Amino acid sequence: MNYDCLIIGGGLAALTCGIKSASSGLRTGIISGGMSALHFSSGSIDLYGYQEDRTIVYQPFEKIEDVIRQNPVHPYRRCGRDLIREAVLFFKNELARGGLELYNNEESNHFHVSTLGTIKPTYFSQRSVFNEEIKEAFRMRPKIALLSFAGFRDFFPKLAAANLQKSSLFRHLEIVTGEVVLPMYTKTARNPHEFRSIDIARIFDSERYLTNIAEQIKKASQGAIFAGMPAFIGITNYNKIYHRLRELTGIFVYEIPTLPPSILGMRIDDALKRRFAELGGEFIAGDRVVGGEIIGGALDHVHTENHGTTRIRARSYVLATGSFFSGGLSSGFNSIREPIFNLKLFCEQERNKWYSPRFLSTRGHPFLAYGVETDNELHPFDQEGKTVKNLFCIGAVLAHYRPIVEGCGGGVAIATGYAAAKKIIDTGKITG
Repeated sequence: MNYDCLIIGGGLAALTCGIKSASSGLRTGIISGGMSALHFSSGSIDLYGYQEDRTIVYQPFEKIEDVIRQNPVHPYRRCGRDLIREAVLFFKNELARGGLELYNNEESNHFHVSTLGTIKPTYFSQRSVFNEEIKEAFRMRPKIALLSFAGFRDFFPKLAAANLQKSSLFRHLEIVTGEVVLPMYTKTARNPHEFRSIDIARIFDSERYLTNIAEQIKKASQGAIFAGMPAFIGITNYNKIYHRLRELTGIFVYEIPTLPPSILGMRIDDALKRRFAELGGEFIAGDRVVGGEIIGGALDHVHTENHGTTRIRARSYVLATGSFFSGGLSSGFNSIREPIFNLKLFCEQERNKWYSPRFLSTRGHPFLAYGVETDNELHPFDQEGKTVKNLFCIGAVLAHYRPIVEGCGGGVAIATGYAAAKKIIDTGKITG
Protein backbone atom coordinates (compact mmCIF):
# COMPACT_ATOMS: atom_id res chain seq x y z
CA MET A 1 0.00 0.00 0.00
CA ASN A 2 1.56 3.25 -1.17
CA TYR A 3 0.18 6.78 -1.13
CA ASP A 4 1.21 10.29 -2.00
CA CYS A 5 -0.42 11.44 1.25
CA LEU A 6 -1.44 9.23 4.16
CA ILE A 7 -3.45 10.82 6.97
CA ILE A 8 -3.69 9.25 10.41
CA GLY A 9 -7.00 10.20 12.05
CA GLY A 10 -10.48 10.84 10.68
CA GLY A 11 -11.79 14.08 12.16
CA LEU A 12 -12.27 17.62 10.89
CA ALA A 13 -8.57 18.36 10.35
CA ALA A 14 -7.94 15.00 8.67
CA LEU A 15 -10.89 15.28 6.29
CA THR A 16 -10.06 18.88 5.34
CA CYS A 17 -6.48 17.84 4.59
CA GLY A 18 -7.63 14.76 2.69
CA ILE A 19 -10.10 16.65 0.53
CA LYS A 20 -7.55 19.31 -0.38
CA SER A 21 -4.92 16.67 -1.15
CA ALA A 22 -7.27 14.46 -3.20
CA SER A 23 -8.66 17.46 -5.11
CA SER A 24 -5.13 18.09 -6.40
CA GLY A 25 -4.87 14.58 -7.83
CA LEU A 26 -2.75 13.01 -5.09
CA ARG A 27 -3.44 9.43 -4.08
CA THR A 28 -4.69 10.09 -0.57
CA GLY A 29 -5.58 7.69 2.20
CA ILE A 30 -7.13 8.28 5.62
CA ILE A 31 -6.85 5.69 8.38
CA SER A 32 -9.43 6.19 11.13
CA GLY A 33 -9.95 4.08 14.22
CA GLY A 34 -13.58 5.00 14.83
CA MET A 35 -15.95 7.90 15.49
CA SER A 36 -14.28 11.28 15.33
CA ALA A 37 -14.86 14.25 17.63
CA LEU A 38 -17.37 15.55 15.05
CA HIS A 39 -19.87 13.10 16.52
CA PHE A 40 -19.54 14.96 19.83
CA SER A 41 -19.49 18.52 18.46
CA SER A 42 -22.04 21.32 18.23
CA GLY A 43 -22.07 21.11 14.44
CA SER A 44 -20.98 24.77 14.17
CA ILE A 45 -17.46 25.89 13.26
CA ASP A 46 -15.68 28.29 15.63
CA LEU A 47 -12.82 30.48 14.38
CA TYR A 48 -12.21 32.51 17.53
CA GLY A 49 -14.83 33.10 20.19
CA TYR A 50 -13.36 34.46 23.41
CA GLN A 51 -10.80 36.93 24.74
CA GLU A 52 -8.47 36.00 27.59
CA ASP A 53 -10.99 37.40 30.10
CA ARG A 54 -13.80 35.33 28.49
CA THR A 55 -15.50 38.34 26.92
CA ILE A 56 -16.92 37.55 23.50
CA VAL A 57 -15.00 38.10 20.26
CA TYR A 58 -17.33 39.59 17.65
CA GLN A 59 -14.81 39.94 14.81
CA PRO A 60 -12.85 36.64 14.68
CA PHE A 61 -10.51 37.57 11.81
CA GLU A 62 -9.41 40.72 13.63
CA LYS A 63 -8.68 38.63 16.73
CA ILE A 64 -6.81 36.04 14.65
CA GLU A 65 -4.59 38.83 13.27
CA ASP A 66 -3.82 39.90 16.85
CA VAL A 67 -2.96 36.31 17.78
CA ILE A 68 -0.67 35.95 14.76
CA ARG A 69 1.18 39.15 15.73
CA GLN A 70 1.46 38.38 19.44
CA ASN A 71 1.83 34.59 19.73
CA PRO A 72 4.71 33.15 17.68
CA VAL A 73 3.80 29.52 18.50
CA HIS A 74 0.01 29.50 18.08
CA PRO A 75 -1.11 27.15 15.26
CA TYR A 76 -2.74 30.11 13.50
CA ARG A 77 0.71 31.70 13.29
CA ARG A 78 1.95 28.61 11.41
CA CYS A 79 -0.75 29.24 8.80
CA GLY A 80 -0.93 33.00 8.35
CA ARG A 81 -3.93 35.28 7.85
CA ASP A 82 -4.35 34.89 4.10
CA LEU A 83 -4.14 31.11 4.17
CA ILE A 84 -6.69 30.92 7.01
CA ARG A 85 -9.20 32.89 4.95
CA GLU A 86 -8.46 30.69 1.93
CA ALA A 87 -8.88 27.55 4.03
CA VAL A 88 -12.22 28.64 5.49
CA LEU A 89 -13.65 29.44 2.04
CA PHE A 90 -12.33 26.14 0.64
CA PHE A 91 -13.94 24.22 3.50
CA LYS A 92 -17.31 25.91 3.05
CA ASN A 93 -17.33 25.27 -0.69
CA GLU A 94 -16.24 21.64 -0.44
CA LEU A 95 -18.76 20.88 2.28
CA ALA A 96 -21.48 22.32 0.04
CA ARG A 97 -20.31 20.00 -2.75
CA GLY A 98 -20.74 17.18 -0.23
CA GLY A 99 -24.37 18.23 0.25
CA LEU A 100 -24.28 20.48 3.33
CA GLU A 101 -24.46 24.29 3.27
CA LEU A 102 -22.92 26.43 5.99
CA TYR A 103 -23.93 30.02 6.74
CA ASN A 104 -22.00 32.91 8.27
CA ASN A 105 -22.70 36.46 9.40
CA GLU A 106 -20.30 38.09 6.90
CA GLU A 107 -17.07 38.78 8.89
CA SER A 108 -18.77 38.64 12.30
CA ASN A 109 -19.51 35.82 14.70
CA HIS A 110 -23.12 34.88 15.37
CA PHE A 111 -24.51 32.87 18.29
CA HIS A 112 -25.86 29.37 18.68
CA VAL A 113 -27.84 27.97 21.60
CA SER A 114 -26.53 25.07 23.67
CA THR A 115 -28.52 22.25 25.26
CA LEU A 116 -28.57 24.08 28.59
CA GLY A 117 -29.76 27.34 27.05
CA THR A 118 -26.45 29.17 27.08
CA ILE A 119 -25.37 31.06 23.97
CA LYS A 120 -21.99 30.67 22.32
CA PRO A 121 -20.24 32.62 19.55
CA THR A 122 -19.38 30.81 16.34
CA TYR A 123 -18.58 31.57 12.70
CA PHE A 124 -20.25 28.89 10.54
CA SER A 125 -23.55 27.18 11.29
CA GLN A 126 -26.00 24.99 9.44
CA ARG A 127 -29.21 26.39 7.93
CA SER A 128 -31.37 25.38 10.90
CA VAL A 129 -29.13 27.36 13.28
CA PHE A 130 -28.29 30.52 11.35
CA ASN A 131 -29.07 32.10 7.99
CA GLU A 132 -30.11 35.55 6.76
CA GLU A 133 -33.82 34.76 7.06
CA ILE A 134 -33.41 33.68 10.68
CA LYS A 135 -31.27 36.77 11.38
CA GLU A 136 -33.94 39.13 10.04
CA ALA A 137 -36.77 37.34 11.86
CA PHE A 138 -34.92 37.49 15.20
CA ARG A 139 -34.53 41.26 14.86
CA MET A 140 -38.31 41.53 15.18
CA ARG A 141 -38.01 40.29 18.80
CA PRO A 142 -40.28 37.28 18.17
CA LYS A 143 -42.04 34.89 20.48
CA ILE A 144 -40.00 31.69 20.91
CA ALA A 145 -41.05 28.15 21.77
CA LEU A 146 -38.69 25.56 23.21
CA LEU A 147 -40.02 22.08 22.53
CA SER A 148 -38.86 18.55 23.19
CA PHE A 149 -40.14 15.07 22.36
CA ALA A 150 -42.19 13.31 25.01
CA GLY A 151 -39.89 11.07 27.04
CA PHE A 152 -36.67 12.46 25.51
CA ARG A 153 -34.08 12.79 28.28
CA ASP A 154 -31.36 14.82 26.58
CA PHE A 155 -33.10 18.20 26.42
CA PHE A 156 -35.18 20.01 29.05
CA PRO A 157 -37.02 23.02 27.62
CA LYS A 158 -37.83 24.72 30.94
CA LEU A 159 -34.20 24.63 32.04
CA ALA A 160 -33.03 25.95 28.67
CA ALA A 161 -35.67 28.71 28.76
CA ALA A 162 -34.63 29.82 32.25
CA ASN A 163 -31.00 30.09 31.18
CA LEU A 164 -31.79 31.79 27.87
CA GLN A 165 -33.67 34.55 29.63
CA LYS A 166 -30.53 35.40 31.61
CA SER A 167 -28.94 36.50 28.32
CA SER A 168 -29.36 40.08 27.14
CA LEU A 169 -30.34 38.74 23.69
CA PHE A 170 -33.36 36.86 25.05
CA ARG A 171 -34.17 38.64 28.32
CA HIS A 172 -37.17 40.59 27.00
CA LEU A 173 -38.53 37.90 24.67
CA GLU A 174 -41.53 35.71 25.44
CA ILE A 175 -40.44 32.07 25.66
CA VAL A 176 -42.95 29.21 25.99
CA THR A 177 -42.26 25.49 26.38
CA GLY A 178 -44.00 22.32 25.26
CA GLU A 179 -43.54 18.84 23.85
CA VAL A 180 -44.29 16.73 20.79
CA VAL A 181 -45.30 13.06 20.85
CA LEU A 182 -43.65 10.98 18.14
CA PRO A 183 -46.18 8.69 16.41
CA MET A 184 -43.40 6.11 16.38
CA TYR A 185 -43.84 5.73 20.17
CA THR A 186 -47.22 4.02 19.73
CA LYS A 187 -45.82 1.42 17.32
CA THR A 188 -42.76 0.17 19.16
CA ALA A 189 -42.04 -1.86 22.27
CA ARG A 190 -39.30 0.59 23.24
CA ASN A 191 -39.91 3.07 26.03
CA PRO A 192 -39.78 6.72 24.85
CA HIS A 193 -36.99 7.31 27.38
CA GLU A 194 -34.79 4.94 25.39
CA PHE A 195 -34.82 7.11 22.26
CA ARG A 196 -31.71 9.16 21.59
CA SER A 197 -31.23 11.93 19.04
CA ILE A 198 -29.95 9.50 16.39
CA ASP A 199 -33.12 7.37 16.70
CA ILE A 200 -35.30 10.44 16.15
CA ALA A 201 -33.16 11.63 13.22
CA ARG A 202 -33.58 8.26 11.51
CA ILE A 203 -37.34 8.52 11.92
CA PHE A 204 -37.28 11.90 10.22
CA ASP A 205 -35.01 10.68 7.43
CA SER A 206 -37.84 8.35 6.44
CA GLU A 207 -40.32 11.31 6.17
CA ARG A 208 -43.02 8.87 7.24
CA TYR A 209 -44.52 10.93 10.07
CA LEU A 210 -43.57 14.40 8.87
CA THR A 211 -47.08 15.84 8.41
CA ASN A 212 -48.28 14.56 11.79
CA ILE A 213 -45.23 15.92 13.64
CA ALA A 214 -45.40 19.27 11.82
CA GLU A 215 -48.99 19.69 13.06
CA GLN A 216 -47.87 18.98 16.63
CA ILE A 217 -44.96 21.43 16.39
CA LYS A 218 -47.27 24.16 15.15
CA LYS A 219 -49.77 23.53 17.96
CA ALA A 220 -47.16 23.24 20.73
CA SER A 221 -45.45 26.45 19.59
CA GLN A 222 -48.50 28.53 20.66
CA GLY A 223 -48.08 31.11 17.92
CA ALA A 224 -44.30 31.42 18.21
CA ILE A 225 -42.19 32.23 15.14
CA PHE A 226 -39.26 30.09 16.32
CA ALA A 227 -39.40 26.54 17.70
CA GLY A 228 -36.12 25.53 19.30
CA MET A 229 -35.88 21.74 19.44
CA PRO A 230 -33.21 19.09 19.98
CA ALA A 231 -31.44 18.48 16.64
CA PHE A 232 -33.48 15.90 14.78
CA ILE A 233 -34.03 16.93 11.13
CA GLY A 234 -32.39 13.84 9.65
CA ILE A 235 -28.80 13.00 8.79
CA THR A 236 -28.95 12.21 5.07
CA ASN A 237 -32.27 13.81 4.06
CA TYR A 238 -31.70 17.02 5.98
CA ASN A 239 -32.24 19.68 3.30
CA LYS A 240 -35.55 18.33 2.04
CA ILE A 241 -36.97 17.81 5.53
CA TYR A 242 -35.94 21.29 6.71
CA HIS A 243 -37.73 22.98 3.81
CA ARG A 244 -40.76 20.73 4.17
CA LEU A 245 -41.13 21.51 7.89
CA ARG A 246 -40.86 25.22 7.14
CA GLU A 247 -43.66 24.90 4.58
CA LEU A 248 -45.91 22.78 6.81
CA THR A 249 -45.50 24.83 10.01
CA GLY A 250 -44.69 28.38 8.88
CA ILE A 251 -42.19 28.31 11.77
CA PHE A 252 -38.42 28.46 11.90
CA VAL A 253 -37.47 25.11 13.45
CA TYR A 254 -34.19 25.83 15.24
CA GLU A 255 -32.00 22.82 16.01
CA ILE A 256 -30.21 22.70 19.36
CA PRO A 257 -27.30 20.23 19.74
CA THR A 258 -27.82 17.63 22.46
CA LEU A 259 -25.75 14.94 24.13
CA PRO A 260 -23.74 12.71 21.75
CA PRO A 261 -24.09 11.47 19.15
CA SER A 262 -24.48 14.96 17.70
CA ILE A 263 -26.79 14.97 14.68
CA LEU A 264 -25.41 18.33 13.53
CA GLY A 265 -21.83 17.02 13.83
CA MET A 266 -22.70 13.75 12.10
CA ARG A 267 -24.00 15.69 9.10
CA ILE A 268 -20.64 17.43 8.70
CA ASP A 269 -18.81 14.12 9.08
CA ASP A 270 -21.07 12.45 6.51
CA ALA A 271 -20.78 15.29 3.98
CA LEU A 272 -16.99 15.52 4.26
CA LYS A 273 -16.56 11.76 3.84
CA ARG A 274 -18.88 11.81 0.85
CA ARG A 275 -16.84 14.58 -0.78
CA PHE A 276 -13.54 12.81 -0.03
CA ALA A 277 -14.84 9.63 -1.70
CA GLU A 278 -16.08 11.60 -4.74
CA LEU A 279 -12.53 12.91 -5.20
CA GLY A 280 -11.09 9.39 -5.16
CA GLY A 281 -9.83 9.39 -1.59
CA GLU A 282 -9.49 6.06 0.24
CA PHE A 283 -11.04 6.06 3.72
CA ILE A 284 -9.90 3.09 5.81
CA ALA A 285 -12.28 2.84 8.76
CA GLY A 286 -11.97 0.66 11.85
CA ASP A 287 -8.18 0.42 11.79
CA ARG A 288 -5.59 2.18 13.90
CA VAL A 289 -1.99 3.14 13.19
CA VAL A 290 0.07 1.79 16.08
CA GLY A 291 3.62 2.65 15.00
CA GLY A 292 6.12 3.39 12.31
CA GLU A 293 9.83 3.78 11.70
CA ILE A 294 11.69 7.05 11.30
CA ILE A 295 14.86 6.62 9.25
CA GLY A 296 17.25 9.43 8.43
CA GLY A 297 14.90 12.14 9.63
CA ALA A 298 11.90 10.88 7.61
CA LEU A 299 9.02 8.54 8.37
CA ASP A 300 9.65 5.44 6.27
CA HIS A 301 6.42 3.51 6.89
CA VAL A 302 3.62 2.87 9.35
CA HIS A 303 1.82 -0.27 10.46
CA THR A 304 -1.67 -0.78 11.83
CA GLU A 305 -3.58 -3.09 14.15
CA ASN A 306 -5.41 -4.87 11.34
CA HIS A 307 -2.51 -5.16 8.88
CA GLY A 308 0.06 -6.37 11.40
CA THR A 309 3.61 -6.14 10.08
CA THR A 310 2.53 -4.96 6.61
CA ARG A 311 4.31 -1.71 5.86
CA ILE A 312 2.13 1.12 4.58
CA ARG A 313 4.18 3.79 2.84
CA ALA A 314 3.59 7.33 1.60
CA ARG A 315 5.58 10.23 0.27
CA SER A 316 4.08 12.43 3.00
CA TYR A 317 2.29 11.59 6.24
CA VAL A 318 -0.11 13.65 8.35
CA LEU A 319 -0.80 13.08 12.05
CA ALA A 320 -4.35 14.20 12.90
CA THR A 321 -5.16 11.99 15.89
CA GLY A 322 -6.54 14.73 18.15
CA SER A 323 -5.78 15.37 21.80
CA PHE A 324 -6.46 13.35 24.94
CA PHE A 325 -10.16 12.85 24.13
CA SER A 326 -9.49 10.84 20.97
CA GLY A 327 -6.21 9.24 22.01
CA GLY A 328 -3.81 11.48 20.08
CA LEU A 329 -2.12 12.16 23.41
CA SER A 330 -1.96 9.72 26.31
CA SER A 331 -1.21 10.28 29.98
CA GLY A 332 0.15 8.06 32.70
CA PHE A 333 0.38 8.85 36.38
CA ASN A 334 3.31 11.24 35.90
CA SER A 335 3.86 11.34 32.15
CA ILE A 336 2.29 12.49 28.91
CA ARG A 337 3.29 11.19 25.50
CA GLU A 338 2.32 11.00 21.85
CA PRO A 339 1.63 7.25 21.56
CA ILE A 340 2.37 6.42 17.89
CA PHE A 341 5.74 7.99 17.12
CA ASN A 342 6.75 9.30 20.58
CA LEU A 343 7.13 12.82 19.21
CA LYS A 344 8.43 15.74 21.25
CA LEU A 345 5.69 17.45 23.24
CA PHE A 346 5.09 20.77 24.90
CA CYS A 347 3.90 19.75 28.36
CA GLU A 348 4.76 19.50 32.03
CA GLN A 349 5.48 15.98 33.16
CA GLU A 350 4.69 16.65 36.82
CA ARG A 351 1.04 15.86 37.36
CA ASN A 352 0.36 18.69 39.82
CA LYS A 353 1.15 21.21 37.07
CA TRP A 354 -1.43 19.85 34.62
CA TYR A 355 -4.42 21.54 36.20
CA SER A 356 -5.56 24.82 37.75
CA PRO A 357 -6.50 25.06 41.45
CA ARG A 358 -10.02 26.08 40.41
CA PHE A 359 -11.88 23.41 38.45
CA LEU A 360 -13.93 26.00 36.52
CA SER A 361 -11.08 28.43 35.97
CA THR A 362 -11.86 30.97 33.22
CA ARG A 363 -8.36 30.40 31.84
CA GLY A 364 -8.89 26.66 31.64
CA HIS A 365 -6.33 24.07 32.71
CA PRO A 366 -2.70 23.99 31.52
CA PHE A 367 -3.07 20.52 29.98
CA LEU A 368 -5.49 21.94 27.41
CA ALA A 369 -2.54 23.66 25.69
CA TYR A 370 -0.33 20.53 25.69
CA GLY A 371 0.48 18.82 22.43
CA VAL A 372 3.06 18.12 19.74
CA GLU A 373 5.73 20.76 19.08
CA THR A 374 6.31 21.63 15.42
CA ASP A 375 8.39 23.98 13.32
CA ASN A 376 6.82 26.68 11.17
CA GLU A 377 6.09 24.09 8.45
CA LEU A 378 4.05 21.92 10.86
CA HIS A 379 6.80 19.26 10.97
CA PRO A 380 7.21 17.63 14.42
CA PHE A 381 10.42 16.72 16.23
CA ASP A 382 11.55 13.35 17.54
CA GLN A 383 12.74 12.94 21.13
CA GLU A 384 16.24 14.06 20.13
CA GLY A 385 14.88 17.28 18.72
CA LYS A 386 15.38 16.32 15.06
CA THR A 387 12.75 17.33 12.52
CA VAL A 388 10.69 14.57 10.90
CA LYS A 389 10.65 16.20 7.49
CA ASN A 390 7.88 14.26 5.70
CA LEU A 391 5.45 14.18 8.65
CA PHE A 392 2.98 16.99 9.34
CA CYS A 393 0.89 17.50 12.48
CA ILE A 394 -2.52 19.19 12.35
CA GLY A 395 -5.57 19.89 14.49
CA ALA A 396 -6.01 19.11 18.17
CA VAL A 397 -2.76 17.14 18.50
CA LEU A 398 -0.89 20.47 18.23
CA ALA A 399 0.40 22.43 21.22
CA HIS A 400 0.14 26.10 22.22
CA TYR A 401 -3.55 26.78 21.90
CA ARG A 402 -6.68 26.09 23.97
CA PRO A 403 -9.55 25.24 21.64
CA ILE A 404 -12.33 25.42 24.24
CA VAL A 405 -11.10 28.48 26.14
CA GLU A 406 -10.34 30.39 22.95
CA GLY A 407 -13.26 29.00 20.96
CA CYS A 408 -11.09 28.18 17.95
CA GLY A 409 -10.98 24.39 17.67
CA GLY A 410 -12.74 24.11 14.32
CA GLY A 411 -10.80 26.97 12.79
CA VAL A 412 -7.43 25.54 13.78
CA ALA A 413 -8.41 22.10 12.47
CA ILE A 414 -9.46 23.50 9.09
CA ALA A 415 -6.55 25.94 8.75
CA THR A 416 -3.78 23.51 9.71
CA GLY A 417 -5.32 20.65 7.70
CA TYR A 418 -5.48 22.86 4.63
CA ALA A 419 -1.97 24.26 5.23
CA ALA A 420 -0.43 20.80 5.50
CA ALA A 421 -2.14 19.65 2.30
CA LYS A 422 -0.86 22.69 0.41
CA LYS A 423 2.69 22.03 1.58
CA ILE A 424 2.43 18.38 0.48
CA ILE A 425 1.04 19.44 -2.91
CA ASP A 426 3.80 22.02 -3.37
CA THR A 427 6.48 19.50 -2.36
CA GLY A 428 5.15 17.11 -5.02
CA LYS A 429 5.41 19.82 -7.66
CA ILE A 430 9.04 20.45 -6.74
CA THR A 431 10.06 16.80 -6.66
CA GLY A 432 7.99 15.96 -9.73
